[in-house]
Amino acid sequence: MCLSGFGSNCVRASSSTILFLLLLVQVCVCSTRAQSETSSSAPDIVAIIPDRSTAYPNGLHNGLLSSVRRYNVSLEIREIGDFNSEKSLLVLQEAIDSEVQPRIYCIWPVDIPSRQLMKELHDAHGVPIIQLNQLPSEESAWEWDHLLGYAGPSDALRASNAGLMMIDSLIEERGLSNPKVVALGYPGSYGGYHLSIAAFRQSIEDSSIEITHDLPLDWGNQPAYEAMIHLMDELKTTGQEIHGVYAMDDNILIGAYEALNDRGRLDGEDAVTLVGTVCNGHRDILGQGKQYGTTIQSPFLEAELAVDSAIEYLSTGNLTTIIRFTPNPIATTDTWETMLVEFLGEAYVADRLCTWTLQHERTNGLKNIEDADDPCEYVDCLFTPEALFLVGYVVAAINYALCVLGLALLYMYRKKKVVSIAQPFFLTLILVGALVDTTSIIFMSRDNLGYSKQNLDRSCMAWTWLLGMGQMMTTTTLVAKMARVKAVIGIGERAAIRRTIVTVRDVSGFIVGGLVLDAIVLTVWAVQDPFHWTISVVSRDFEGTILQARGECSSNGENFWVYPVVLILLHLAVLIYGNILAWQTRKFHQISDSRMVAVSLFNSIQLLMVAVIMLSLSGDSVAISYVVRASYAFLNNAGVILLIVGPILYKCMVGKGNVMPNIHDVASRAVGSRDSIEESRTYISGFAIPTSSGIGQGSSRAFNPISETEVDLFGQSEGNGLSSNTASNFGMPGSKPGIPESAQESKSSRVDFTGTIDNSVNRSQSTSQ
Repeated sequence: MCLSGFGSNCVRASSSTILFLLLLVQVCVCSTRAQSETSSSAPDIVAIIPDRSTAYPNGLHNGLLSSVRRYNVSLEIREIGDFNSEKSLLVLQEAIDSEVQPRIYCIWPVDIPSRQLMKELHDAHGVPIIQLNQLPSEESAWEWDHLLGYAGPSDALRASNAGLMMIDSLIEERGLSNPKVVALGYPGSYGGYHLSIAAFRQSIEDSSIEITHDLPLDWGNQPAYEAMIHLMDELKTTGQEIHGVYAMDDNILIGAYEALNDRGRLDGEDAVTLVGTVCNGHRDILGQGKQYGTTIQSPFLEAELAVDSAIEYLSTGNLTTIIRFTPNPIATTDTWETMLVEFLGEAYVADRLCTWTLQHERTNGLKNIEDADDPCEYVDCLFTPEALFLVGYVVAAINYALCVLGLALLYMYRKKKVVSIAQPFFLTLILVGALVDTTSIIFMSRDNLGYSKQNLDRSCMAWTWLLGMGQMMTTTTLVAKMARVKAVIGIGERAAIRRTIVTVRDVSGFIVGGLVLDAIVLTVWAVQDPFHWTISVVSRDFEGTILQARGECSSNGENFWVYPVVLILLHLAVLIYGNILAWQTRKFHQISDSRMVAVSLFNSIQLLMVAVIMLSLSGDSVAISYVVRASYAFLNNAGVILLIVGPILYKCMVGKGNVMPNIHDVASRAVGSRDSIEESRTYISGFAIPTSSGIGQGSSRAFNPISETEVDLFGQSEGNGLSSNTASNFGMPGSKPGIPESAQESKSSRVDFTGTIDNSVNRSQSTSQ
């Protein structure tokens, strides 16, 4: 209504009101349409199941998609990963929080927490749920409060069928009286585990079969592989035996198959019988008879059954049968090829229903060296060829023969003068050291093909001690020998007017000290970071599975290299010092063997340096490492024997054991002038001090004779004189003219290679010719 006078304004007000009303109606229509579209976008069926990463869930995906096409319904699949518990809880929680709900859920729960969230989902929205694959057990009867029904396999039926197959194989066919069986199952939190193990036990309870181990495992076949490794190591220790393995599905059985096959336990009279279920493993294992049997279980039929139940509910609002099972018939290595399965009025070839792969391809392996007592039973290990070990035994035998022969000849020729002057005690120690050192080759020639780890640990410790202590004994003995010669001859100092005794005990400190130092380092090494047998990884594949490994003696500490380096430097220092002593006594090599000692020690230095370099370059080759170590032990000891002991014994063998060098010529060359011989003349022990007989022009030196038999083992004389014949045998002159009278007091030195040096002042007794 408009008042007079307000006509134009009234018209404008009415137009604005009409426009506002039209806009309000439009908004309401759009909102209603949006709500209608949102409501209509909710699927009829939502399936919450594992993803396609494994064969069985992949078949379930295909079956669901194929089945819904026969009906005018919509389907949405929400994946929870590869039986991933965290992903399952996340997807279920998102469903609980969502306002958009389907008409019905089909859910495969992967664990008990997932089942609890399924209850919350039903309580929150009241949407009916059909549970797939996992039938509630007696312990989880509370699930029926929120479940509409169940569609899937019967865990109890297939486990019971597995028990029947185990009885047929172990008792009926193999005739075992009390067979032992291992059960490998799903995770303990998975409902199917408890149903399956209970049904399997019930199936075999009237037989003599005993379940020795019942092992719930993580998903997949790698846990089964590792479990069987640990189990076989345990059985090897306890001496027990197993005759069969039952796996709750064939995918688990693959891990057990590969572990047993690595150990050679699937062939022969003592072969382990394998029984699985679900037919989701490798078909050729069943076809070749390595697996006795399985049960036919099809995810495609399971999906058809679930969709059929869902359609029945959506059509009628009710289910005539709450629990519906797919078939799980027995299929053995003899029946699987021609077997047919009837379901929902259709006949299916069993082979097409299974989710197995046609050919077996290795999928499992050792991931960690520590998982097995002997990893080389499961992976390809690099071993030293047996032929090389045989060569090692041969060269060790050669050194043993040289040492034993040398000791026997030393005893036989112990009274020969060349043996006496060469100091038999030291020669014996050299041979003993070579024997000890050579024995290390025996303990090097071992690996885990023929010895237990405990024996190999002891062998690793043994050969390091034998090699180190044996070489140190040999080297320090040579050093002590040269040190004694140097002390007797008096190099570096003029002969003093005193009597000096240099015994074996005086220079034994070199030997004892070297052995003690070696023992200290080896003991600290053994206590702090023991040298033991270890298996180290050489290569892995892209999944971390070990492809190749090698066994060797090693230490585990970060600073493991310190101990061998200290030993090498210590031995090198002793070798260098021995060379210095040999060089200092070089002018007396005819009586001290310094030349051959120098050659032997220098040879040892070269061998040590070459061995260290070769070992550092050997890499992963255990064969090269063994050859270097064994060659070093053999060549070093053979060199010492042949260079030091060999020449002396050879002289005795050819009849020159009592032929002595010309001592005055040696002394003359040592002092550089024959004019100084009278002040520093050197005599072998057993020679009496010469007395002058007429000093002056035409006078000559006279010697008191002793018999040759009076020179003892070490060249020490018990007589007072020496005959001219005996003196000439030793290359000593019987007289020397031209001694002036002023030299009536002459200084002489009496040297005994047992260690006695007599630098006393002797007065000459003049006698006229």
